[in-house]
Amino acid sequence: MARRGSGLLSAGGMAAFAGGAVVALVASRLLPPLFAQAAGSVSGRDPFAALADDHRHIMALLNEMEQTPQNATFRRTQLLLRLKRRLAAHALAEEDVVYPLLHDRAHEEGDTRRLYGEHADMKMHLSALERMPKDDPNWLGRVTELKMLIAEHVHQEEAIDFPKLRDALGRRAISRLSGSVRREKALLL
Repeated sequence: MARRGSGLLSAGGMAAFAGGAVVALVASRLLPPLFAQAAGSVSGRDPFAALADDHRHIMALLNEMEQTPQNATFRRTQLLLRLKRRLAAHALAEEDVVYPLLHDRAHEEGDTRRLYGEHADMKMHLSALERMPKDDPNWLGRVTELKMLIAEHVHQEEAIDFPKLRDALGRRAISRLSGSVRREKALLL
């Protein structure tokens, strides 16, 4: 006969299991960003090149969305979800790390405000696309509007703002920026 209160089904066993589950959950959310930051700082990967790579992926997804036929509702939904996820991680890194540095270190207050505003516009377009039926005849037009907005935003960042920020930062600060960008993106990817 089994003793009461012993084994895995005991209160102590259940508490240990719950504690282990909490530790695993916390570690699964905290460790990836920390490892990403450490890897980014050590790898020497240029943070501006990484952000530009994101831009290429985002534009490729938009191009693919524009090529979908009207009846490809499942494919459109898939692509939209992939775009939202990629944009969310990218925007988090820019809004929490890059834009504050652009504002404070490169003294680009006007550009920074405009970039934040453009991100808000992108989010409104994404929300409209999400709510809109994927076979709506206006869906592709909305995708094209979003693509044009993002293309202008990308040009501004890559041609003007990223070079200004690079000039304002030293090599060590750029290395730290790389780790911080990777950490922020790891929070969502």
